[in-house]
Amino acid sequence: MTKLKPKKSAVSHLLLVLIFAGMTGFLQPLSAADNDSWRIVNYWSEWCAPCRVEIPMFNRLRLRLAKSNVIIVGVNFDEDPRDLTLEIANHMGIEFQTLSQQDLDLLGLKPPNVLPTTYVLSPANEVMAKLIGMQTEQDIIDALTHQGLTLLNQ
Repeated sequence: MTKLKPKKSAVSHLLLVLIFAGMTGFLQPLSAADNDSWRIVNYWSEWCAPCRVEIPMFNRLRLRLAKSNVIIVGVNFDEDPRDLTLEIANHMGIEFQTLSQQDLDLLGLKPPNVLPTTYVLSPANEVMAKLIGMQTEQDIIDALTHQGLTLLNQ
């Protein structure tokens, strides 16, 4: 039986993607530690102007909430292949984890009808809030505190 080997360029490209992803955290799947975390799940697309405005806010909020039990994750609404999604996320300056469709299936989330849409999920993956349209940092904080969360690092 002959083993098929990928072409050297394909291996090099994959290695480059994995190195890039390891530096940014984009390819990290949801971990067991994330099961105790609340999640802010933001659907975005490169063609969505309000999504582009929200991204720097979510980047800042991710840092602000770093010591709380809240994580921010993004989802490419267009469901592009993983390597293209990573390229687009990098180009758009996304610094928070980007989920794959497989991760979304685990969360039980279906794509929204409009963009931008942001969900607040409990640690049990229950949708506790669905925020439609462009959000501010205060909108997200209010949605979390409405759930009774005491946020650290504010």
